[in-house]
Amino acid sequence: MQLQLLSDTPPVSVYYDCSNDWLFVNWHGDLSLPLVQAGCLAIARCFLERSYPRILNNNADVTSMDVSAPDWLAEHFLPHLGLAGIEYLGWVCAPIPKVKYLTSQAVRQLRSPVVAIFDDVDEAFSWLQHTRFAHLEAAATADSAFERQAELASRVAELSERLRHYRKVARLSALSQRRA
Repeated sequence: MQLQLLSDTPPVSVYYDCSNDWLFVNWHGDLSLPLVQAGCLAIARCFLERSYPRILNNNADVTSMDVSAPDWLAEHFLPHLGLAGIEYLGWVCAPIPKVKYLTSQAVRQLRSPVVAIFDDVDEAFSWLQHTRFAHLEAAATADSAFERQAELASRVAELSERLRHYRKVARLSALSQRRA
């Protein structure tokens, strides 16, 4: 892999793998819901610059995850992956059984892109490499990239605003609890 760093936040590092033409998304640490949301926003912003039809999503270094994070992913983030032009997603699960189960439940609800779940990066890497030719054929029949990009920019702005609102509400709630 030849990795070019696109974004680096506390929960996730996002790279463009030049040799394989896909994003490599590397999550790490203890993932609270706000950290997952911030990481997803960082990933979404990468798609504003360019379309990446394939992603290798690595959760092997995740040590814990808030139980509400997979539900949030399934409802607010994962359904929009197709809009971003993603066709194939190789998902390496965290080695924690509960997190693995919750993540597989969230991913199972997707209609697109094609998602395959793996226990290690090498398996996901190999599978994603085999999607290369299918991706090239699909690109020839893709919808209007301009319309999709405009819709994606709108959704990323909405997500950013929603997360700003969540943080503001959380701060106000914390202040009122301190005063009580």
